[in-house]
Amino acid sequence: MPTRPNIVSTSSLKTRLLNLSQTSVYTVSLNPPNEVNRFLNNSGLSYATDGRDLELLASETTLPGSTFATHDRTSDFVGVTEKMAYRRIYDETIDMTFYVDKEYKIIEFFDGWMDYISGVGRTGTKEQYKNQAATYRMSYPKYYKTNISVTKFEKDLRDKAMTYTFVGAFPISINNIPLSYNTSDITRFSVSFSYIRYTRERHNTTESVNSFSLGDVSRGDIVGVVNIGNGLFRIQRLLNGQIITEVSSSRPTL
Repeated sequence: MPTRPNIVSTSSLKTRLLNLSQTSVYTVSLNPPNEVNRFLNNSGLSYATDGRDLELLASETTLPGSTFATHDRTSDFVGVTEKMAYRRIYDETIDMTFYVDKEYKIIEFFDGWMDYISGVGRTGTKEQYKNQAATYRMSYPKYYKTNISVTKFEKDLRDKAMTYTFVGAFPISINNIPLSYNTSDITRFSVSFSYIRYTRERHNTTESVNSFSLGDVSRGDIVGVVNIGNGLFRIQRLLNGQIITEVSSSRPTL
């Protein structure tokens, strides 16, 4: 049957179509592996203190996509070609762009992560790697891979949020940073992460986390607090080398 047009009231149209998601409301969570954390600490960069603002400097990222690898079936029905899925293929990388702080900690953090992977400063000092004959000895993947996540939510915090977790992620490339004597702009730093797969979860953005004491050290050290509106605060804790993100109706004391 042909589809007939229906009359829709203005109020119904607003409710159904104008309550749309905004691209500028999201948060990222980076969880450096324990070995990488120790390496950064030895290099003079503590993620527990210096890294608290890194995730807030993420100015741009993407939500992932995926596709199916298929094969054609041409002999089941005369004149009909069907496609059958046999494998799910995930995007090769997730890209993130960060604002660069005046102390260049964002650069040191990701460059240090890649130094650990390639052995610079681990199997030889940086001074030794200035030698043209220096060689690289890569680290084992299980020591530099971790899970990172991107959470998409809305300003009013009344709707569900979606968290994408990227499994087995690590920085695979850092892009060059153009410098120029032209009109000054904010310096940006882009990183591409490789990962195995992603998972997507929906959850309630207003879920209370007041069931524990904010001063309880067994819950980990607080490394970041962000006022996200409506009397709520996003709290990030460093626990066993992992960043745990929670929401609370009261602001903790750092």
